[in-house]
Amino acid sequence: MTNNLRQRAVDQGKSILAWWRANAIREDGTFYGCVSNDCTPEPEANLGVILASRILWTFAHSINTRFDMNTENRRIADATWNLLKTAFWDEIHLGVFWMVDVTHRPIQLRKHVYAQSFAIYACAEYFAATGNTEALRLAQLTYQCIERYARDPEFGGYYESFSDDWVPMSDQLGLSDLAAPKSMNTHLHLLEAYTRLYQVWPNPELRGRLHDLLQIVAERIVDRESGHFQLFFDAKWTPLDNVISYGHDIEGSWLLCEAADALGDPVLQEAIHNIALRMVEATLAEGIDQDGGVCNEGRAGSVIDDDRHWWPQAEAAVGLVNAYRITGDIHYLHHAWRVWDFIENKMVDRQYGEWFWLVHRDGQPDLSKWKVEPWKCPYHNTRACIELWQRLGNF
Repeated sequence: MTNNLRQRAVDQGKSILAWWRANAIREDGTFYGCVSNDCTPEPEANLGVILASRILWTFAHSINTRFDMNTENRRIADATWNLLKTAFWDEIHLGVFWMVDVTHRPIQLRKHVYAQSFAIYACAEYFAATGNTEALRLAQLTYQCIERYARDPEFGGYYESFSDDWVPMSDQLGLSDLAAPKSMNTHLHLLEAYTRLYQVWPNPELRGRLHDLLQIVAERIVDRESGHFQLFFDAKWTPLDNVISYGHDIEGSWLLCEAADALGDPVLQEAIHNIALRMVEATLAEGIDQDGGVCNEGRAGSVIDDDRHWWPQAEAAVGLVNAYRITGDIHYLHHAWRVWDFIENKMVDRQYGEWFWLVHRDGQPDLSKWKVEPWKCPYHNTRACIELWQRLGNF
């Protein structure tokens, strides 16, 4: 069973990378900001730093893991790195801008910690894949900006949104309709970024910050009773809503484990593994439908949005396999298999390739959604394929 699922993930991952090489990349190796469901690019679309960072991370990771050795992967990674450092990087105030236009002129200058996190994540991975020390330096400078300007020394954690010169701002730049000064999403992806940066740069101060951040996520953001993440908070960590994001829950379950494993503290690892398993069980009980599809959102134990977005399906497969590796319980592997069946039967676009942005509960995809846009990227699904390839290799 494990070998079959592993091979299916390998085949799917290489297919996704091939699609991006063929349909999302310009002749110069950089990318289109938008590509429609039928693979038609929008040449004048603006370019978002989230998409840029995720493309850089994806192709660097495929090189670093030797998952896919197509020679174009390095060219794309190099071109995206050059774009990140020349168009998105703020040489004056440091950090990355949110958006540039097609001529690479910055048009949304604000600094969001969520975006800075992905820049760190991508640059650390690119450094690991290529040895490019300038990429490591950019990651280190971004980390230092976050620590200098965004960390809350009184209540812990990190504030969200800043002007280009790092003055705090009240909104979250589209991450939520709430004007919440702290969020699960930013802290989860900062945890992901600090984990990868620490793996390539084992700095003692960074280790302390990573440990503190892991504690914040485990103690402030995870609701131990329900096993779900709470999503938005005021400065003192009072929750501001009660919506459940099933995809983030099961993604967080394995990213928490990655952070604990990087720190290498056995007591902490055991505690985090227990939290992760609680989160997986909560998602299985409430958020994964009979057909294996992961629903988008819930509230108080009931689904309120049963659309199946592409990225929770990918993260669920990894979270379930991670639970299997922790426990050895075949129950989790069976559920991972169900999720992967749903991915192959419903999420994969058999006509045009890649995955649909979302599929409704009746199995019909939303064809109006882009295959590439500021949020639709190759990071979640390619990463899931590589994670399954790696994690199932020893079983």
